[in-house]
Amino acid sequence: MRTGQTNRQPPSRTDQRVLLTLDQVLAELGGSDGPLARSTWQGWQQKGLGPRVIKLPNGQVRVARDDLNAWLDGLTRDPVGR
Repeated sequence: MRTGQTNRQPPSRTDQRVLLTLDQVLAELGGSDGPLARSTWQGWQQKGLGPRVIKLPNGQVRVARDDLNAWLDGLTRDPVGR
C-alpha cells in the first residue's frame, strides 16, 4: 500500500437481499424427519402455492428471505375458537 492510502472498505449496503438456496429453504420448511421433499416443493410451485422464487440465468433457484417470511406470514392462522 502506498503512503497516504487507506484500506477502504466498500460502503455497506443496507438494501442487499438475503437469498436462500433451495436446499436452505427445504431444510427450513422440513421437520424433525428431514427437509421438505423436492417433489412437494415442485408441486407447490406448479400450483402457485409456494413462495416467490428467483430463477438465475444458470437455472438455479433462490428465494429471498423477505419473500419466504411474507409467504409464511400469509399462512399464519389464529387457532379456532380464539
